[in-house]
Amino acid sequence: MAASKHFLTLAEDLTCSICLALFVEPVRLDCDHNFCKSCIQKCWGKQSQAVSCPECQVVFPQRSFSSNRVLANLVEKVRQLKVEESLSPCEEHGKRLNEDTEREQSHCEEHGEKLMLFCEEEEILICAECVDSPAHSDHRFLPIQKAVRTYKDQLKSSLDSMENEKKDISELKQQQARKISELEEFTGSLEQDISAQFAKIHQYLEEKEKDLIKELRRQKEEDLRPMEENLKRIEEELTSLEEKILNLCVDIEQQDDIPFLKELKRLGESYGLKTRKWDMLRMFGVKQTARKSKIQMKTALELQRSKYTGFQGPLLYTVWKKMKQIISPVPVSLTLDPNTAHCKLVLSDDWTSVRFSNKVLQVPDNPERFDLVECVLGSQAFSSGKHYWEVEVGDKTVWALGVVTRSASRKGRITVDPKYGYWLLQRNRDEYKAFENPSVILTPSVNPRTVRVYLDYEGGQLTFYNADDMSNLHTFTDTFTEKLFPFFYPGIQEEGKDAAPLKLCHFEP
Repeated sequence: MAASKHFLTLAEDLTCSICLALFVEPVRLDCDHNFCKSCIQKCWGKQSQAVSCPECQVVFPQRSFSSNRVLANLVEKVRQLKVEESLSPCEEHGKRLNEDTEREQSHCEEHGEKLMLFCEEEEILICAECVDSPAHSDHRFLPIQKAVRTYKDQLKSSLDSMENEKKDISELKQQQARKISELEEFTGSLEQDISAQFAKIHQYLEEKEKDLIKELRRQKEEDLRPMEENLKRIEEELTSLEEKILNLCVDIEQQDDIPFLKELKRLGESYGLKTRKWDMLRMFGVKQTARKSKIQMKTALELQRSKYTGFQGPLLYTVWKKMKQIISPVPVSLTLDPNTAHCKLVLSDDWTSVRFSNKVLQVPDNPERFDLVECVLGSQAFSSGKHYWEVEVGDKTVWALGVVTRSASRKGRITVDPKYGYWLLQRNRDEYKAFENPSVILTPSVNPRTVRVYLDYEGGQLTFYNADDMSNLHTFTDTFTEKLFPFFYPGIQEEGKDAAPLKLCHFEP
């Protein structure tokens, strides 16, 4: 009990007057009062000058204190005594077990000596006796502290490398996330565009269907009116004839021989016996007219059927032709510009096809003409909008198509590269190539016989398709700032091969 009383008195002397707990990192002021380091710092706050002691109120011109190591050691011993005093017998036993375990861990299992060195080859702790043992001959050793620093430095280096790798992977993750977001945005926009395009087609077809059905019903009413009038006249004639037949039957059955003959003249006048032959002829004419009308009606119905159903006529083709009015962009019917054609190129009279000739034509050397490369440009230039045109390449094995800028070089050797105003796709024997930077080798599943060139000026895209199955051959993506002219290279004939021309496809309006 006396020990506990002294312990409590000592603990009070080692208590901070600010937090009222045992000192933590005690520091001494110039007035010899002691406080926890964190407590005095919080008490002074951000003041840098004219601070005072919380206990005696002495003013100091500036913040200043020093560590009190003696007091810190006393506080640590008091804490230890306080813990041991509060331990139960079981806890004291556990503490001794922990101390024994720590001793075992810090001493050599084989020799019982304190572990002092670290073997670098086997990466284990050893004692002084282990150094001279055969198991560790020619091994290198490090003091424990130096080994700890060395290997911690290595692990820190690995940690730095892992942190850098984590940073790189995080950047890749962000890039991939952006690509996914861009893809979702692009596909969403494309879906809306597809839906809008097909909505136009659906609307056009629905309106066309309604118009055709309305016209069919109007025609039906027009054709039905005279038929119904004719039917009414026939029904009236039939009713009158049936009445006469009934009356005649009655007169025939009820009259005796002599009265019948006496009434014969009246009966003849009443039933038109003398005019029956004329009536028969008239009825024959009605039948003939009805038969003729039936034939004409059948013919008219067949014509109507072929007009409105397309079974025997061009209904679907007619609708398709008219539907081209809503197609956007409208296909371009290009012509070639003879002023740009190389002197060995021959253009057709309508300027829609071009072929190579070994004969040099006498043409003026104007600025826009190609003088070394055997190619020609289209007459039309594009500086906005969406456009497409088709070129028949057939079985040709050498050709090139694309667009060039107005300012692109046309004299001497030309550098085919988007940087110099050339966006071209080429076939050279069995190789297809897009002149990107670097060039891209293409592998179409089938050789196109007709190539569609699609230009989206504002969208910065130039796409080449196989027009037969609309498979994508290649897409250039760039920013266009000048007028663009269609480009055509028909290839050079070698030993009479590849003599066929490049042909521009024309579309009917």
